[in-house]
Amino acid sequence: MGYSDGRKQVQRILDLIRTLERSSGMKVAALARLYGVDKSRIYNDLKILKKYYVVEKRQGVYRIRGERKMPWPSITKAEARNLKLVIEASPLAQQPHFVEPLKSLLERLHPPLAKYIEKALGKEVGTLQEAETDYLHSNSVSIQLKSDGFHAESDTYFDVLEKALLTRKAVRASYLPGGKTESIEHVLHPYAIFFRKEDWYLEARSNLSENTSLTFKILRFQKVELTKETFETPPDFSLSDNLDSRWELFSGKPISVTLKIAPRKVYLVTEKERHRSQEIVEQCVDGSVIVRYEVPKEEFTFWVLSLGDAVEVLDPPEYRAEFQEIVRRMHDVYSEDLEGM
Repeated sequence: MGYSDGRKQVQRILDLIRTLERSSGMKVAALARLYGVDKSRIYNDLKILKKYYVVEKRQGVYRIRGERKMPWPSITKAEARNLKLVIEASPLAQQPHFVEPLKSLLERLHPPLAKYIEKALGKEVGTLQEAETDYLHSNSVSIQLKSDGFHAESDTYFDVLEKALLTRKAVRASYLPGGKTESIEHVLHPYAIFFRKEDWYLEARSNLSENTSLTFKILRFQKVELTKETFETPPDFSLSDNLDSRWELFSGKPISVTLKIAPRKVYLVTEKERHRSQEIVEQCVDGSVIVRYEVPKEEFTFWVLSLGDAVEVLDPPEYRAEFQEIVRRMHDVYSEDLEGM
């Protein structure tokens, strides 16, 4: 299905933004295969993107690193937002004589990104603002991207999961958890597909768990089949809120943990807030800090271990005891080497 007015190109560029923001980068040849176009079209798309985004190129791999400042009228965003509220709330906004002028004013205040792209193309293609709104704000993130690192089977699974997400159909899936030798059979309700830490993940409700949702690494699926069973995504599900509550990738029951961070590693928690629950409890005279988190335990444990002797678990006592046991086992592994020193 093609469009002679440029609509397809605008839609491709909008999707290309999402692709390059959420992945670790892709080469032009891979992007051309992904979107089914000639490489010259991808180069033209990237040229347009550079007007609105900081596009990084390293060893032929393109990635979006941030946004450029969008053109705005001579009022602030807050002023524009307040004016928009006043206009939309006014009875005048419902009067036929005022509808078109007010609508035109609002469009000039903050055109959708699609309109800027149309202008860069030199075309008026009538791309719907709703298409961009869905792309920017949907919690059910549907991503038309297959990682170059995927096996052929994973590409197929990705397609099935994306179709299930878009049509709200359950899937029957066989999944091999990390470190396990036997797969587990699930019936899943896919809520979102997202990219994080160099891999693609599925957030879904499983018939085997009472949790609202679980996270599955797409590469670990052994089988994925679409079913006829339909489902509804919970109205209170938010992918962004869900991810914000985690330490890195996976969710779980949070625990309150207090750590003492050595001076040489203090920057890890002071230069930026590593988690929304972070609380600096005390800045010690020797330069160390005491910090508290409320986070799912498993991944947080990996991070604490990565700091080695630069961190001490202070609380809770049972969590501190877990680290004491880990240190004891590590000592057993290396004790012979230590004795020979």
